[in-house]
Amino acid sequence: MNETKQDANLKRRGFLLAGSVGAAGAVAVVVAPALKQATPVKTTAVPPSGDAGYQESAHVRTYYDLARV
Repeated sequence: MNETKQDANLKRRGFLLAGSVGAAGAVAVVVAPALKQATPVKTTAVPPSGDAGYQESAHVRTYYDLARV
């Protein structure tokens, strides 16, 4: 008798799970066309200006002084 009660509970759980998944799928189908697609942002590359390498400035020197052990 105990096994049949467990089987009934498992069937009920499966039914409720299938119903909730189906409802979520139906909502997704209705909502998806309403969402706008994001358009890609066009970026322009900044051309390198002459000497754009490492430049030691006052704040960099301060950082090195404070980081010294």
